[in-house]
Amino acid sequence: MVGRRTAFVTGASQGIGAAIALALARDGFDVAVSSTRREKLAKVTAGIAAAGARAVPVALDVRDRAAVFALGERAAAESDLRVWINCAGVVSNAPVDQASPEEWDRIIGINLTGTFHGCAAAFAMMKKNGGGRIVNAGSISGQLGGTGPHPAYGASKAGVHALTKSYAIAGARHGIYCNAVAPAVVEGSMARAFSPHQLEKYLAAIPMRRLATMDEIVHAIRYLADDRAGYTNGVVLALNGAQLNIG
Repeated sequence: MVGRRTAFVTGASQGIGAAIALALARDGFDVAVSSTRREKLAKVTAGIAAAGARAVPVALDVRDRAAVFALGERAAAESDLRVWINCAGVVSNAPVDQASPEEWDRIIGINLTGTFHGCAAAFAMMKKNGGGRIVNAGSISGQLGGTGPHPAYGASKAGVHALTKSYAIAGARHGIYCNAVAPAVVEGSMARAFSPHQLEKYLAAIPMRRLATMDEIVHAIRYLADDRAGYTNGVVLALNGAQLNIG
């Protein structure tokens, strides 16, 4: 990977993380991918290789700050680390009055603290190496709240949005740009987590009357990860079909 542009993607075993890792490989990046799910990560790694890029799969719990920094240092030492995508995240469906503190700690730990560790590691490496682009996975729930997921989910994503702005401000003078996407529900595995009744109610609140496609989310992240995005910094890009409320 020496001398080649590299992207690091956490939470890359499925969903948005896997999709953006494959897209970046097709865009000419070598891709370091991490997850706690080794078997699913192997499939993503094979896809990256099929796109003609080098893949470096790593088992990683993003709550382990030392491990996140060690992997960042390795990527920066072996390649031109230009992009860091924080996609590791979990969600739990629990009404507000049934939300447990144990799930609160788990969701906040992975979604928010894990993103903090990723931002911090990327910032440290990119500050030494001349800049780069960080993109975080936020959510519409971090903007509007909601009563379906555990309240930690929306709280964690709102924290990710604020974290994004903090690193954008701090990184601007070092050539480090930090942005986030805030998607609504995406077709595929995310949508399948809802019952048909929940999905029908959800769609009724979306003016466009459809879910987001994975291609639409990936396109937005690719833009934010591209140097041509230039002046785009500290943005939380809403990808929600004009949805302005959530139940």
